[in-house]
Amino acid sequence: MPVATGEGERLAAPAKLNLCLQITGRRADGYHLLDSVVVFTDFGDSLTVRPAGGDNGTDSLYITGPFAAAIAQEPENICLRAIRGYRDAGGVIGPLSVTLDKHVPVGAGLGGGSSNAAAILRYLDRQAATRIHPDALGALALDLGADVPVCLAGTAQHMTGIGEQLRPLDSAPHGHVVLARPDASLSTIAVFRAFAGMQHDVGAPCELPPPPADPKQIMQRGNDLAAAALHLCPDIGGLMDQLAACRGAGGVQMSGSGSACFALFPDAQLASAAAARLARKGQWAVATAF
Repeated sequence: MPVATGEGERLAAPAKLNLCLQITGRRADGYHLLDSVVVFTDFGDSLTVRPAGGDNGTDSLYITGPFAAAIAQEPENICLRAIRGYRDAGGVIGPLSVTLDKHVPVGAGLGGGSSNAAAILRYLDRQAATRIHPDALGALALDLGADVPVCLAGTAQHMTGIGEQLRPLDSAPHGHVVLARPDASLSTIAVFRAFAGMQHDVGAPCELPPPPADPKQIMQRGNDLAAAALHLCPDIGGLMDQLAACRGAGGVQMSGSGSACFALFPDAQLASAAAARLARKGQWAVATAF
């Protein structure tokens, strides 16, 4: 939930996890069709949004946090593109000042940028003097990125199509996890290209059975992008081995297109101990829940 403060409105932008990810086909335009179960963690970025002061009438973005440097040189951050896109679609809102506290690693398959954009879109949909139609909001989300629609939904979803077809899960899976990432970022485009290069034919589009409610059973479906990500970043394999070796680890998976991986744990105490063990080895790791 957003938190209003005297200095603006604070927004949560949770990290997303793909408990499984299958490639079920490929469209004529080259986009791959997915089947994935997506959940959101208690860990994530946070944003503070306030009306911009001054008379220049422009939006501004300030970035703080441990991963600020990784996106500081971007020509235009996705948060500013979301604001501009909302206005281009007919939304009316004054200039905004956004502060992004960046804790989700970049190029990790945890949907950090997508979740940031989704948080901004939700803010705009509440605060705009003139709101845009829900269909236009959905189209804008997809235009910003394939993961933005599911992040805009913000709850556990069965995601299909290229990311735009969403069905809320009746029984949302829950669990304790450790997120970990090797010292490497992966481009989603590069991973999909590597995947395409490793496949002779993904076959005709197919429909998979509905996912189970148990997160362990969901994870058993695997991640079809893992081999391509491992090809580009072999350190992912060693990281998954480290996670699997932690006491209580009940399943290990890569999220999205990587490079981040995660492991399920039966309780918060074991998850915290595992994250601390990895951190002592110099590994980025966070214990959280979904």
